[in-house]
Amino acid sequence: MKHKKLFLSFAVALICMAGAFGYILMQQGQAVDTSIVARGEIQKYVEDTASVQSNKKQTLYIEGSGKINNIKVNVGDSVKKDDVLLTMDTKELELKLKDANSKVEAAKAQLKSTDISNYASKIEVAEAEVNKANVAYEAAKRNLNNSKTLYEAASISKQDFDTANDAFKSAEAALKASNSQLEDIKKGTPSYVKDGYAAGVEQALILKESIMSELDKQKILAPNDGIVIEKLVEDNLIGAPGTAAFVIGDTKSLELEANILSDDIYKVKIGNEVEISGKAIGDSILKGKVTQIAPEAKNITSSLGVNQKRVEVTIEISDNTELLKPGYDLEVKIITEGKSDTLIVPDSAVFDYQESSCVFVVDNGKAVIRQIKKGIESDKIIEVLDGLKEGEKIITKPNNDIKEGMRIK
Repeated sequence: MKHKKLFLSFAVALICMAGAFGYILMQQGQAVDTSIVARGEIQKYVEDTASVQSNKKQTLYIEGSGKINNIKVNVGDSVKKDDVLLTMDTKELELKLKDANSKVEAAKAQLKSTDISNYASKIEVAEAEVNKANVAYEAAKRNLNNSKTLYEAASISKQDFDTANDAFKSAEAALKASNSQLEDIKKGTPSYVKDGYAAGVEQALILKESIMSELDKQKILAPNDGIVIEKLVEDNLIGAPGTAAFVIGDTKSLELEANILSDDIYKVKIGNEVEISGKAIGDSILKGKVTQIAPEAKNITSSLGVNQKRVEVTIEISDNTELLKPGYDLEVKIITEGKSDTLIVPDSAVFDYQESSCVFVVDNGKAVIRQIKKGIESDKIIEVLDGLKEGEKIITKPNNDIKEGMRIK
């Protein structure tokens, strides 16, 4: 019994000492960190990674067919507009082009032969034939007249007279034919003949142009200045029309592509400002804005093997992009909400008490619990809409030792 009484007395003494010590602390003041409530800027944002892309990316396709005999570029190479990126075998087409050239020349020569200037010698020959026929006609005419006189005088037979008459008619017909041929030659080739020859020339030229077009398809040219982002073909393979060969990007026109978790995408809006940072650009922080949000989510497997629903977001880069190249991975902070010149406090100062958000205010050197109304919440600061005034002092990191009414150093 004596031991029990001693123990109880000792316990009471300890409690009294603790209470006295607590009272002393209450009177002397608890050392705490404090800060002054002030106005400032607060932002709410979604953070993720993004990849630098060319917004003028273009896939180039093979248009011809045959063996690929020379690929002149590799991934990462810079190219200029109209640079040759790939060539294919052209031997068979070159033979066809040679034959087409021959047909063009033949058709042109045929058409040229109808030109009046080439008829000078033909006219001379025709005129000579007319003169020759005219001489024969005059001779046959004189012979017929003589034969008629002789026949009437019964000096020649009826058969001889008929022979002379037939010779005259034949000479007359030959003269008419010669004159007609001369007139035709003087008029030139008939228009329908010329039109036929001209059509022949046009057809030959079309054939030639078609073959030249096929030859052009046996190579791929860079459509603009840029960089080779992907090479999708190899030497000595057989290329077919429609085969994707290269992806070319314009390095002067870049954008970012981020895949945001579907749980966060509702916070993101077109026009949201973006802060861009990362090792690839050192200490620089670039500015951008959201320009496009994909209409649907897609399944993406993270680096840890976790399957996630993410939505593609396109970000326009507002600053100079000289530091960037397609394929860079950067950090993006999409600012979804923000205010300036508003009351803010450290998030460490806010705690839950009696189902309300509260802070400890230092009032006349003592800790006083004050209920507040929160606004925007960032990762380190919280906006205060009601409950505090600018210039008031609060405890920044209250712990369980701080009690309301406790004196604060």
